[in-house]
Amino acid sequence: MKKIFFFTVFGIALISCHTSKTSSGNTVIEKNNATYLNGTWQLQMLFASDNNWTKAPFININLKDKTFSGNSSCNTISGKFTIDENYLGFDRNIISTKMACSGNYEKSFLSVLLKINKYTINKDELELGQGEIVLMKFKRN
Repeated sequence: MKKIFFFTVFGIALISCHTSKTSSGNTVIEKNNATYLNGTWQLQMLFASDNNWTKAPFININLKDKTFSGNSSCNTISGKFTIDENYLGFDRNIISTKMACSGNYEKSFLSVLLKINKYTINKDELELGQGEIVLMKFKRN
């Protein structure tokens, strides 16, 4: 009986290391569990923008290679990033196609992307920020 109790408690403790509940009931993925970053994320909110894109930007994160690719609302982009626990930083050498784009959305998107130094995942929402300020919100695609 003690073995069953021990393994039950151990299992619950192990599961709780990866997720926690916020006061609103949302499951928050622990910051150091970066595997949840893998995949495609579509931009939902960009700080200081009217968020009125013709085509919403997206990024596809590849943790194995520490690379990303995507679209900045007009041009295809790709590059590298650095990650460590809750730190996430995008390399300044972003490769981009050079199509002519109307509006400043692409410029704003890339400018903010380079300021990112922190990430948090809440279920299917990725928040990228600078310190405690959320600058971008993405939804898993």
